[in-house]
Amino acid sequence: MIRRLLTSFLLIILLVSVPISASSGAPTPAKLDPRKPDPVVLYQATTDGKFKKIETKMPLIHRAIISPTGRFVYGERIGYAKADPTIPFLYDLQKHTLTQLSGFAKWSPKQDVLYIRENGGIAKLTLADGQKTVLVPPVSQYPVLDFSVSPDEQYMAYTRKDEKSSDTKGNAHLYLQHLPTLKMKMNDQYAWKQDEFEPEEKFYWMPNSQKLFYQTQTAYKELDVPTGLKYDHKMTQFPSYSNDMKYRYMRTDTEEYLLDLQKGKKVIMKTPVSYEDTLYKIFWSPAGHQIAAEAFFMGAASSRDSYMLIRSCKQVPKCTYPFGDPQDGKISPYLGGLDNYRIIGWAGDGKSYYLADLASTHYSAFASDKSEGEYFRIYEQR
Repeated sequence: MIRRLLTSFLLIILLVSVPISASSGAPTPAKLDPRKPDPVVLYQATTDGKFKKIETKMPLIHRAIISPTGRFVYGERIGYAKADPTIPFLYDLQKHTLTQLSGFAKWSPKQDVLYIRENGGIAKLTLADGQKTVLVPPVSQYPVLDFSVSPDEQYMAYTRKDEKSSDTKGNAHLYLQHLPTLKMKMNDQYAWKQDEFEPEEKFYWMPNSQKLFYQTQTAYKELDVPTGLKYDHKMTQFPSYSNDMKYRYMRTDTEEYLLDLQKGKKVIMKTPVSYEDTLYKIFWSPAGHQIAAEAFFMGAASSRDSYMLIRSCKQVPKCTYPFGDPQDGKISPYLGGLDNYRIIGWAGDGKSYYLADLASTHYSAFASDKSEGEYFRIYEQR
């Protein structure tokens, strides 16, 4: 898995209106980027390969994910120089307003609700009324490192780091919080896996919310939520299940396939398997088992952007490339050295998904002190 995602524009910007009141304790006014006046372009695509363009007034960001209703986009702009922080933003596609958030955030699985990691704790921000609720209070020298909300929105898993502890193999503490009651319990102690290049997912919930997988320094582990039992797995990546629990995506050294969990049969996607064109990041439809994915493509070496293709599957193995299939000689604009097209999530009805033309992560966009050795790293400053 390529870890060469690079760094961003630290920018001076024009003031825009704030869709959530400052009294709610949430966003502060954000500014536009004068270095790149062209706004982000969104695309809404179907698994048949058709798509339409959605114009926005959102200044360029480097990472993004759309809200469950499709109204808001959460985004992050990577710092231009090594010491510059990555800044989180929220964009309202209806009101065309941009706000800077108080911390890095993730969407609730079913609602336009943001869970924000701020001041070492976690707060819940409801966008309908702008109300903020502290779920995990900040504690000095015991900050939250990362978190994840279960698909049924009943639990939140999060990890805190005991910065006073000398036990580096057990100073990361896994908690599970029952969101309706806010009751929480520590379930494990382990060594935290530090991100080397780009931010990595540290948690994966089964679609039925019964099991939580989490990454440690040395292994992938499983927590069975009903029983509290824990298991170690010899995996190199998180499992990936369709939301209807019909399929599990699998890849070996010889084949790439979907495992039909009811029938125990393989639906072959690709064989033999080469590094080229294997799926890098899968977005399962919220309704059924359609796939939108980013796939590796070794067609260019000057930018991390150029290693990726957009691929979607209405019915495996019948997949399409909405921006063109290079195997047919159709080199899409997605493969341009300075492009950064990314999938940002599905529409709530599961019939289409969204892509965004984001700010380039090509090394030439950033200050030279972002480089370290032969790679260009993303310094999160989180």
